[in-house]
Amino acid sequence: MENNLIQATKWLKFLYDFELPDKDLFRKHAFAGKIVNLCDCGCSSFEIEIPEDVNLDPLSSSSGLFFEIAFNSNKDDVVDFLVFTDDRGYLSSIEITYGFGAHAPIPNGIELHECVHSQFN
Repeated sequence: MENNLIQATKWLKFLYDFELPDKDLFRKHAFAGKIVNLCDCGCSSFEIEIPEDVNLDPLSSSSGLFFEIAFNSNKDDVVDFLVFTDDRGYLSSIEITYGFGAHAPIPNGIELHECVHSQFN
């Protein structure tokens, strides 16, 4: 599956429509940011830049993994989302991989089903 701005926007919308803890704050971060640095390795990862002059409540108190969530798919493996924050605690990147070990590119035509794993920090 090609990783482009349209697909990255769809993944981001999928996440902020999901029942996350403090869904509204996550959505504010998503809307305040700009999708940048699309990975071209076959995953669907991307970074999000939120300008320095934007004032939001932080998602977390530090940088690093904010949450991980994985979904069964219509293919042979899960799609895993790892959401990271920067030093301000602001949304900074989302790694989206096929399988927990990113063993292959995300296949075309993938559809996500039920959540099979979630960890919120």
